[in-house]
Amino acid sequence: HQSKLSAALADRYRIERELGAGGMATVYLAQDLKHDRQVAVKVLRPELAVAIGAERFLAEIKTTANLQHPHILALHDSGAVNGTVFYVMPFVDGESLRDRLDREKQLPIDDALRIAGEVGDALQYAHERGVIHRDIKPENILLQRGHAVVADFGIALAASKTGSARMTETGMSLGTPTYMSPEQAMGAREVDARTDIYSLGCVVYEMLAGEPPFVGPTAQAIVAKVITESPKSLTAQRRTVPLHVDEATQTALEKLAADRFASAGAFVEALRDPRAALQGAGHRSDAASGRAQSARWSARTVGAATLAGAALVAAAFMAGRASGTERAVDGAAMQQLTYRTQGIFSARYASDGASVVFSAADGGSSPRIYSLSAANPIPKQITDSGTHLLAVSSKDEMAVLVGVVYAHHRVFTGTLARLPVGGGTPRELLTAVSDADWMPDGSQLAVVHDVDGKRRLEYPIGNVLYETSGYLNDLRISPDGRRIAFAEHPENFDNRGAVAVVDLEGVHELLTPQYNAIEGLAWAEDGKRLVFSGSSTGEIQALHEVTLDGKVFPGTGGVGNATINDVSRDGRRLIVRDDYFKRIWMQHAASATPLDLSWLDLSYLPVLSADASLLAFGDASSVAGRNYATMLRRTDGSAAVRVGEGGVLSMSRDMRWVLSAIPSNPAQLMVYPTGAGASLRLDNGEFVAINDASMLGDGRDVMVCGSEPRRGVRCYVRALAGGTFRPITPEGVMRGAVPSPDGAHVVTEIGGAHQQFSVLDGSARPLPWLTPNDQVLRYSTDGRSLWTRRRNSHPVRIEQVDLITGARRALLPEFSMPRPGVRATTEVALADDPRSFVYTERELSSYLFELGKRP
Repeated sequence: HQSKLSAALADRYRIERELGAGGMATVYLAQDLKHDRQVAVKVLRPELAVAIGAERFLAEIKTTANLQHPHILALHDSGAVNGTVFYVMPFVDGESLRDRLDREKQLPIDDALRIAGEVGDALQYAHERGVIHRDIKPENILLQRGHAVVADFGIALAASKTGSARMTETGMSLGTPTYMSPEQAMGAREVDARTDIYSLGCVVYEMLAGEPPFVGPTAQAIVAKVITESPKSLTAQRRTVPLHVDEATQTALEKLAADRFASAGAFVEALRDPRAALQGAGHRSDAASGRAQSARWSARTVGAATLAGAALVAAAFMAGRASGTERAVDGAAMQQLTYRTQGIFSARYASDGASVVFSAADGGSSPRIYSLSAANPIPKQITDSGTHLLAVSSKDEMAVLVGVVYAHHRVFTGTLARLPVGGGTPRELLTAVSDADWMPDGSQLAVVHDVDGKRRLEYPIGNVLYETSGYLNDLRISPDGRRIAFAEHPENFDNRGAVAVVDLEGVHELLTPQYNAIEGLAWAEDGKRLVFSGSSTGEIQALHEVTLDGKVFPGTGGVGNATINDVSRDGRRLIVRDDYFKRIWMQHAASATPLDLSWLDLSYLPVLSADASLLAFGDASSVAGRNYATMLRRTDGSAAVRVGEGGVLSMSRDMRWVLSAIPSNPAQLMVYPTGAGASLRLDNGEFVAINDASMLGDGRDVMVCGSEPRRGVRCYVRALAGGTFRPITPEGVMRGAVPSPDGAHVVTEIGGAHQQFSVLDGSARPLPWLTPNDQVLRYSTDGRSLWTRRRNSHPVRIEQVDLITGARRALLPEFSMPRPGVRATTEVALADDPRSFVYTERELSSYLFELGKRP
């Protein structure tokens, strides 16, 4: 090929050597014979040249010949000779940004911002002249004496005009998946300047974090993340990154082009000036004015006359009840295995009994899988983010979840896949799975499958052995393969529960009484006992054992709040110690600084009065009691007052009453006065579990979302004064329901789709502009729109969505910025004036220990 090229261009250029090859062209170093200078000659791949057509390409690339900017690589010449399409640019005696990143991985912050500013200035210049690059990536950013020069303006533009079908025939795609904007990834033919802003955001992210915002084993996997996932905070990965730089980069990486900066210049300004990033309304598209990025965790909360949804004690605390101090472990050796502050969600021994595999997140709730051993004690990352470990087989094959969404406690949902312990490409098996374990021979899996609002234990996959409207986790198959043990929780999101087993014929048995919190389960080394972690009355969670005939023996404490994860064949226990808090913050409209309104260590599900003067919330601390406590507190910081048991669900608009649910069996729905008066129980034992409740309209009616015996979750209405509960939705309600101000309608989610139901007759209207990632907080005060947030995203972005048109706009500046130790913003409640709101933050640090002697 080089000889043919040399012959074709011999009258103008002397080809010296090949410099490199990319997806669209091969680059040669050449001598410009006329001007006696070195140049770079780029030759289009033959199949691309045919797909585009020489005349079309040369016509389009003329556009770039008029771009004269110090940070844009100039175009010297172009042409076509004997079917060879080429263009000529200056030879840059330096390296590409890709070369530098390959060598250094992360750049000094000042260098990264300078390079970003130079590229952004080049893009602003080109965009003002109607030229979009379409393929900004480190390979196309050359460094000449350390300064950035952007190459290849025009080639992607020319290729884009061939049509997607003809490009597909070449086996190539426009843009590089790692740096491709969501609209490019979805095949949009027409893109604007904001697609380059997104790609530059990816480059900035990689320069600071050491890897792009989304990576994966295949182009398809990366594109899926580009479209569906939110990037991890930069400050959570590199503490020295200024908050305004993180903020600006996250804005550039918004999924919707309308939510990004309106221009590359605005992005550059926001990277340089903290005020421009944090007051970004003036620098973004109109639709993004006042942007606030969404939050990462999912319990629904509201203010005024609505409630936080996720479910009663989604609440009770997203990581289990515990408090207390460590004590020494008698007669056992304790070895710490990890030292990095992370949230650790699952850990297992590999088949050799010496290596350990675990899933953890440095911040937020998107885990990666790591491995370590005595020989290699520094954890090695073996998967990308968004992958959660469920089990390791005797053949060293992992059962994992990919594309995970955090649910609560240590529970995720996602797509079940198989993956070797050493890493590789996951082989997907089943969607909507939350847990799984291998048979002893490693041949098949038992799974917890979420179907129509119920959790089904299936073995083999598709054969239902047991199901519940609560939740099941810590699925563990006995060493002889005859029984499947699990932790059974009657209330969704509440980790109180018991140890249960089911045999392969579907015979179900509870082995323990109900614990106030139960997290972690494993078969003991003899296969005749189960080790579990539990707390009876709010004390620190410790290890216990139970035999198959139901005899419970107190086990070992001493490592803080202990969660058993696995037991080796020689009896060593793999334990995670968690230290966590849940705090409530109040943001007043008239104040710039949020006020801490937490009570003790675990405050949850805040409900704010319409005028923002009164706060109701749940207390799940060790002093709250077995059924938690309903608390009231003035938002001026006055002391909290206990008014009864249970988790708060709603407050009447006149602030006279609060609704709470007590997680007893059956559940109890209580109304407590906020002042003088008597408490009243509203239900007659109809519900096995209560997920949500609200007073409707003027307070004459009450809505309850819960499950009756042998039924899925749905929503009911009855008069507050008495009567029977009348269903207004079908079964399958996934979380809770938000009532309209007049009490005539409720919005809820069934099967991943949001619908509005009439309270009068149950008729439904779909709300297609809401996605499963949208969490409805409440209606606006005029009832014409919904106030929403994005699940599993941090910091929090609150949007207003028009009920008729679906139009969106940012309602508030984003808040609860990522900070070290803060894993999520779990609940939000808004007053009538949305500038006054409350939110909860969950702080979590985990460490992995081994109890017992290593072999």
